[in-house]
Amino acid sequence: MKRFTISTREKIDGYLFISPWIIGFLIFYAVPLCFSFVVSFCNWDYLQDLTFIGLQNYIKIFSKDAYALDGLKRTAQFVGLEVPLQLGIALAIAFLLTQSIRGTKVTRAIVYLPAVISGAVGGVIWRYMFNTQTGVLNYLLSFLGIGPIPWIDDPNIALYSIVLTGIWAIGQPMILFLAAIEGVPRNYYESADIDGAGKLSQFIHITLPLISPTIFLNLIIVMIQQFQMLAPIIVITGGGPVRATELYSYVEYTNAFKYLKMGYASALSWFMFAIILVLSLLLFKTSNRWVYYHSERGN
Repeated sequence: MKRFTISTREKIDGYLFISPWIIGFLIFYAVPLCFSFVVSFCNWDYLQDLTFIGLQNYIKIFSKDAYALDGLKRTAQFVGLEVPLQLGIALAIAFLLTQSIRGTKVTRAIVYLPAVISGAVGGVIWRYMFNTQTGVLNYLLSFLGIGPIPWIDDPNIALYSIVLTGIWAIGQPMILFLAAIEGVPRNYYESADIDGAGKLSQFIHITLPLISPTIFLNLIIVMIQQFQMLAPIIVITGGGPVRATELYSYVEYTNAFKYLKMGYASALSWFMFAIILVLSLLLFKTSNRWVYYHSERGN
């Protein structure tokens, strides 16, 4: 009888341990992903058989669906505002939490707590806060003599109100920034103190370059997350008022589950995937100009 060597047994045990993840990945991710790619070239409404129509769904995005292109424009505007705001606030809070201030541990927990709350639950909370008559925001502004603001009822400011909800999600990038800042060797700051450099100068010339890989990582993660933002839009505004907050992801959602155009919705999703992929590759291509990796120190 053939006996397994120790290394072979370890490999078998390893594969057995990760097999649930592999099975879950195949069933819930890989197979649906491949199926959606096939469906994007078909006409399908869940009830009838797939009908192959070639590139018609992709052509429709550019030639027949003004809502999709408008949603793409709003999404570009939203991402362009949301990503810098979220990363900027997260970095500022992370920097403050590394200083010798009392209560930093409690503050870390409070800031990170919303990150574990689902987007739908967060949307319900923000919808209440944005309420023109009974919302918390307008109640606080009333003490400053500012009248009620129609945060989500005015088409001109509704999208900017949704941008504000991004403050809710700074916990994840903040934790990464915090770990990166605390990982910067203290001798850099000690040398800068001897040379008479101030805190701002140290932050710009020491902290930022050394945490640039984390900035890059957060930039990629947050950008992808904001391109896919959907749940808060559904809960807070439902795409309104007057389609003012109808982002591209919401157009995908309505085509898939409201109009039952799964083939077209799949094409919309794959087109967004292509956009995110191109932007990510561009960021990776240009990262060598501003991202400083620790392995480069000895070069």
